[in-house]
Amino acid sequence: MQTIDNIVGSPNPKHFVEQRRRSIVLDYLVSASTHGLRSVGRAYSRYNRNFWVFTFMVASGIMLYFVISAILQYFAYPTQTKVEIRLDRHMAFPAVTICSGNPYRYDTINASLVSYFYRLMSPNATFNQTILNSLFIPLVTDLFSRNQTKELVSIGFQLSDFLLECTYNGINCSNVFTPSISSAMGNCFTFNWKSSEKVFTVSDYGDTIVVQEGLLMSFYLPQELYFPSRWFDRGLVVTLHDNDELPVPTETGLYLQPGASHLITYQKSERTFLPAPYTNCTSYVSDDLRALYASTFLDHTASTEVVYSESLCLELCQQSYIFSQCSCIFPMPFFARTVFTIDGILVPADFCNTFTDQLACVFRAKQQLSADDNLLAKWCSRCASQCNHIDFQTNLGAQGAPSQGDRDYWNEMLLSGQYNTSVLFPSDFAQRFDYYLDRNYLKLAVSCGSKYTIEYNQEAKLSIIDTFSAIGGQTGL
Repeated sequence: MQTIDNIVGSPNPKHFVEQRRRSIVLDYLVSASTHGLRSVGRAYSRYNRNFWVFTFMVASGIMLYFVISAILQYFAYPTQTKVEIRLDRHMAFPAVTICSGNPYRYDTINASLVSYFYRLMSPNATFNQTILNSLFIPLVTDLFSRNQTKELVSIGFQLSDFLLECTYNGINCSNVFTPSISSAMGNCFTFNWKSSEKVFTVSDYGDTIVVQEGLLMSFYLPQELYFPSRWFDRGLVVTLHDNDELPVPTETGLYLQPGASHLITYQKSERTFLPAPYTNCTSYVSDDLRALYASTFLDHTASTEVVYSESLCLELCQQSYIFSQCSCIFPMPFFARTVFTIDGILVPADFCNTFTDQLACVFRAKQQLSADDNLLAKWCSRCASQCNHIDFQTNLGAQGAPSQGDRDYWNEMLLSGQYNTSVLFPSDFAQRFDYYLDRNYLKLAVSCGSKYTIEYNQEAKLSIIDTFSAIGGQTGL
């Protein structure tokens, strides 16, 4: 039997080092808290040890598989939608944009048409009304191109030309509209725009009794002054939208005809999506969209509140492509003055001349962009979906108007001279009061149908804490 002295003095010290290393490993295996490793350290034979090593490796592989799966599942960024119906007693009343169904006054636009005709022709040229009417679209494009916004506004109807009365829950609201302008709808007027002095909520009330809560308006539509065009109809175009969302009456407008009392009820819903990395949605407002707000609202303070819109972004990128092909733009239904180049540089752009082949170029470019998905992805790559959507589901009803009560009230107010108004009445209005009121009167009520807001919120299905918990459960930590 060897003594310690014999081991120390052994000519083969490597044997002692190997034994020492083995004892360290065995001590670790025996004292390990992991059941498989402890069984390997306590193995009483080679076969028993091999069995436990094999079992430990299989179990470790399965554990590693589930750990990696948990990590990959987190980086797949799964989501879930939370639906909540919330009572909002102080909900902001939506913005309500009013546009005349026929935006241009025949008497004021004729003077501009005559002036435009003589700019195109010689001073001795003659014209008739048919020739002047054919110059309507070129006149509008010319005024916009020359930045003649005041004249462009003056040839259209003003709100005071057809609004008789406006109240909101008993509060006079005739002077709280924000004016805007577009190439398709002319002058429009928005009630409860976010940059207004006051944003009305459903809980705001005046000091008078109201039978119907909400926005109540009465109109006299001077159809006798409508510009004769097949593109326009008689009536009003009304759209409900969020308080800082650019109105698009051509897409979301409700068309109301005179000779009726219309009721619009709404319910609000909100959809919120998570930004990257969960989705590719965005809320970033680009400079061309800010410029569009500035050219749409006549008051520069009204264009300070800007929100991202995917549909507007697509309209603007279409104009960018048209500009690249035709060196001009044809901004319908919006008045845009700047576009992005393919390199992302914001440049000013002129309106295409309708008397040249630029108009044909516009149509070709629009067809090319809409038919080629790769081209659309190249030019509109920045137009991701928006992260926030606020919608107003509307229901529209109507009854005959004016009622006998309305007829008696307006007869007294308008014919007695007690009511101070600048509405455009014909010269024989007093003599033919019933005829003109039946033909041109329109009443509109916009009311909240439900004070419950339906919210759809996209949420992360897994958090980093959930992932660590899953890993801890798999590893027994």
